[in-house]
Amino acid sequence: MRPMQLIISLTSLIFSLSAQAGGSAEDIQQLRNLLQPITSLSAQFKQQVMDADGFELQQSQGLFELAQPNNLRWIVEQPMPQQVISNGTTLWLYDPDLEQVIVQPFDASIESTPAILFSGDLDRLDSAYFIRQLSPGIFQLIPEQEGSLFNRLEIAFVDQLPASISLTDSLGQITQITFSDAQLNPALPAVLFEFEIPAGIDVINNDG
Repeated sequence: MRPMQLIISLTSLIFSLSAQAGGSAEDIQQLRNLLQPITSLSAQFKQQVMDADGFELQQSQGLFELAQPNNLRWIVEQPMPQQVISNGTTLWLYDPDLEQVIVQPFDASIESTPAILFSGDLDRLDSAYFIRQLSPGIFQLIPEQEGSLFNRLEIAFVDQLPASISLTDSLGQITQITFSDAQLNPALPAVLFEFEIPAGIDVINNDG
């Protein structure tokens, strides 16, 4: 399995959606209190994908950077280099191995996936998910809108910083992302979230 489709799913962790959900007011507020201070973030990540039986399907690692409202860099360094970059208007998905870049609008097709955690739009948080705090700093979010890419999401915080995110889909496949060397609110210049298409690369334009 190539990770590009999975990276697109991970893009959904950054932005926003809407639905009807809930949870206890205390649990919702505690999650909001942890997310509220985050306006930008930089971290190394390790990602592991396992099937419902616990068999490992894929591992990858790289760099994750975001800046609100919708700027994203998801740079896979190993085992196969790939990049997903968004400036909030355009989304570039670059696969150097295939010598291909997909260019598409950052539009509702992305935002319809679970996408609220680091958007800064916390007013939608409690209306998008049923939120439950499993233990101090560990939250379970269950989307109640149809068409979500996952059935359950868990996010864990350590020392006020996101430490891991786990996604479980309808087939029981689990995507586990662990963050390290996290920096809260670093200065990330806008140029980081622009992609210059290399010469000789096939360009696929998806207008949505």
